[in-house]
Amino acid sequence: MKISKVIYTFLSVGVAVFILANCQKKQDEASTTPSQYLYVASGVCYSGSNTTFTNATSSNLIYRINPDSGSIDMTLADYYASPSNAGDSPASIVDGDSDFIYALIENTTTASLRRIEKIEKKQNGARSIFSNNTTAFSTQLRHFTKLSSGDFAVSKSGAIEYVTSANVRIGAPYISASAAPCNTSTTLISKVLTLSNGKFVFLHAAAGQNRIGIFATGGGTTCLAGQAAPNANAYPTAAFYDAANTKLVVAYSGNATTVDLNSIYVYSIDETANTITSATKIYDASLYPGTYGYLLYGISEMTYDSANKTVYIATAVSPATTVANYAIEKFTYDPTQLGVDNTKVLNRVGGTPFFNFGSETKCISKMFIAK
Repeated sequence: MKISKVIYTFLSVGVAVFILANCQKKQDEASTTPSQYLYVASGVCYSGSNTTFTNATSSNLIYRINPDSGSIDMTLADYYASPSNAGDSPASIVDGDSDFIYALIENTTTASLRRIEKIEKKQNGARSIFSNNTTAFSTQLRHFTKLSSGDFAVSKSGAIEYVTSANVRIGAPYISASAAPCNTSTTLISKVLTLSNGKFVFLHAAAGQNRIGIFATGGGTTCLAGQAAPNANAYPTAAFYDAANTKLVVAYSGNATTVDLNSIYVYSIDETANTITSATKIYDASLYPGTYGYLLYGISEMTYDSANKTVYIATAVSPATTVANYAIEKFTYDPTQLGVDNTKVLNRVGGTPFFNFGSETKCISKMFIAK
C-alpha cells in the first residue's frame, strides 16, 4: 500500500512538472513570436544604376524576417526552383491578407511570363497566377502597390498600369505621357504609391528628368504636382508615405558620394491643394562618417512600420560604383525632429546592420510589414 502511494505521488509530481514545463515552453514561444513580420523580395531591383545584379544573378527569393531577432522566419518562394521559369525574378510584393501575399514577377527572358502571383504565407507556399496580362505587362515590371479597393497599380518602364481585383485592365495604360509639371517623365517609373485620398505618387528616374509627382485618381496624363530631384543625377529609388504627418519620404541614389546623390529627403504633402513643399534633407552619404556613423548608398527600397515608428532601408554596404552586396538597416523614425535636428529624424538601431548582406540580399526589390 505504501509503495502504491509512493508511485502515485511520484507520477503526480511528474505530470505536474511536465504540464508546467509545457506551459512555460508555450509562453516562451509566444513571447518570441512577433505580431508582424518584415516581408522581403530579393530579386531584380533598381538602385540608381548601383547594382550589377540581374534576373539571372539576383537571389530571387521571397522571405520574411522576425523584426525582433533580425533572422529569417521562413522562405515563401524560391524562383530558382519549381514551379518557376528561367528568368523569373520578384520585382515587388504586397500584402494580401493573413493567409497570402501577391508578387510581381519580372522576366526579361520571356516577356509573356511577366505576371502577378498569389503566394501562401507558408514555407514554400502554394503559388497561383493572379494575372498575366501581356498587354498590361508589355515592358519591364518594376513595382506595384495594392489599393484600398483591392486593385493594383503597377509601374513598368514608362507608364503605370491599373489591374482590378477581378484581373481587368483599366486604361491603355492608366497613367502615361504625363503633362506639365511632370512632362517627359516616361523613361523609368521606379515606384508608385498612394496618398490617403487615393491619389498616386510616382518616382521617375532618368538623367535630367529625376523627379517625383502626384497624379489624380482618374489616371490619364494630368500631373497635379511635380518636384525635381535635389540633384539632376540623383535618381529617386524608394519612398514611403507618413500619412499621419502627411510627409513623403524619398530616397535618392547615385553612383558617387557627391552631395545629394545618395540622400533622403522629406516633403510636406497637401492632399487637397496638391502641393509638394518644404524639402528637408535628413540624410546625405557625403557626410559619412563625420555626421552619420552609418552608410546608406544606392538605396533600393525602404518601408515604414507606422505602428512601431520604425523604418527599414535596403542599402549597399560600400560606396563602390557597382555594388555587389546589400543589407537591411533598421531605424527609429521621429518626424518631430524635422527642422529641429534633421540628423535625428532617423536613428539607427544597433551598431551593425539589422540584416546583413548574404546570399539572400541580391538585391532587395521590395519590403513591407504585415502579419
